[in-house]
Order: sequence, then C-alpha cells, then structure tokens
Amino acid sequence: MVISELLDVLFWQNKKEYIQFYRELSDKCLPDDYDEYAKQAMAYKLDYIKTKENFIKIIEDYHMCGKQEHDAQYCDFLNKDDIPNALKRATRKHGEQLFLMHEKSMEGWAYHLDDYAKAINFEDGINILELAAGAGLGTCAVIKNLSANNHLISVDIDFACVKNIDGMAQYLNLADRVSGLTANFWFLPFEDGVIDTVCTHYGLDESGEIETVLKEVSRVLKQGGRFVAVARKNPYDRHKNDMELFNISESECNPLLKKARLYSGFDDLVASAEKYNLSLSEHKVYNRENGHHRILYVFAKGQIKI
Repeated sequence: MVISELLDVLFWQNKKEYIQFYRELSDKCLPDDYDEYAKQAMAYKLDYIKTKENFIKIIEDYHMCGKQEHDAQYCDFLNKDDIPNALKRATRKHGEQLFLMHEKSMEGWAYHLDDYAKAINFEDGINILELAAGAGLGTCAVIKNLSANNHLISVDIDFACVKNIDGMAQYLNLADRVSGLTANFWFLPFEDGVIDTVCTHYGLDESGEIETVLKEVSRVLKQGGRFVAVARKNPYDRHKNDMELFNISESECNPLLKKARLYSGFDDLVASAEKYNLSLSEHKVYNRENGHHRILYVFAKGQIKI
C-alpha cells in the first residue's frame, strides 16, 4: 500500500494510526467503490487536520524537527493475499497487458517518452537504475530502446510494482538484462559509482525527502553519469485536491512543499541537485491542453557526458 508523500508529512506524528486507517479503508472500499473511499478519506483528513492554519503548522513543525523513518527496510508490507496477486504480475501475459497500455499511452498524452528513453540509453554497455517502477510505463519506454549491452534494474518500495517489471521483461524476452528490485530510494543497495544512468518517470513527484534521494542518486552514479527525470512542471497539479480541501492557494503550495522536503518545482530541484554534484545539462518542457505540463530533466554528475 502506497500513500502519498504529502500525507506522510501531514501525519508524521501519527503515522501508525493513519496507515492502519488507510489499509482498512482500502480493504473495505477498493477497487469497487472509489467514491466511498474518497469520501471517508476526506473526512478523516478534515477531522485530523481541521483548519488551514493547522495544515500549515504541521508542515512548519515537520520542517523544523520532523523526519521520515530512515529505516532500510522501509518498504511496503505484504499480507497473505498480496503475495499471490503480486507474483502473478511477473508473468508474460501480464507483461503484454502493460506493454499494450504503454503503446496506447504513447499515442496520446505520453508523447514525451521517446525523448526520455533516448536520454537514458545515451550509449551502449551501460548499467541503468530506475527509481519507481510503478505500472511500468516509463520502464517500457526504456527497455524498448535498450541497447544490446545495456542492463536495467528498476526499484520500488511496492513488491507488486517490482513484479510488473519482471512481467514486462518476460514478455519482451529481456529477463537476462531487465529486472525489478524492492528497495527504498533513501537506501539504494548499490556500491558507490556503479551506475551509468539513474532515471525516474514521476518518481520524484511521489518521493519524500527529495535531497536524501538526490544524495543517493549522486552516490551510486559514476563520474559523468546521468540522472534523467520526468516530473510535473507545477507540483500543485498533484496536490490540488488536498490543497483545496484546506483552502491552500496555488501560490502558497510550492513554498509549503519545499518546507516539507517534497518536490517543489524546477528551480528548487536544480538548486538541490547542485548540492550533490548534479548539474542540469538540459531540460525540455512538454505542454498539453488538458492535464498537467511536464519537464524532462537531464543532470550530469561532475563532468558532463552528452
């Protein structure tokens, strides 16, 4: 079960209780009654946070003295029903379903994925690490363009998402060069300087402790390696519902996200990356009439390798 990075901050002093609430609510309502799920989740947030002033105070308190649980085992827990369902995702059949979803998305909103994949596979014979496997949309773009001697490991805190990658690798006959791994972005299980490209498709938008993530990215990257990321141009687009619930305006949103150490937009990300020897070498903005705009970031560690 993955709960949003903003809720992790807003409930940082009451984490066990809120996780239990959402777990029970998910079991009761999903996937059949999302409207009831959303209704009860909203009521729970309102009851706990109550006012705009308290919303802001919680983030201020977190900014001053809060932190996430820095535990290397901080991954999603599985119950007995999760295990067989997750393992089924590693099949060729499920991989085909994900691939077809990717192809359909490419015909519509996900037209940026070709550029994303090319920036990642910038040369042959490299090791690629993906942060946030998710449903495998970004992963599929990468492995479709995978050079003959490149290897990809895709990590996620959710075991089921990791199995999505294994299913796709089976379908595309790339199981010898593509695999999923359950891991936490804050504690990547790799030695220093062993990765040529780290990439993420909306993983930064959904991660807490952004500077911790960037520090780990820089640590595992080789000198001259790349960090390629797609993220929303305006983080407010992701958090709009929660912000509107407490009358937080768009202009107030990003400064609060920055204090919460979440993804807070272009300037903040570039400045934070520079602290860890990651320099922006190029970027591209993708606009669309409906939905959110997005940015493709390409950072280089130390010497720029283009």
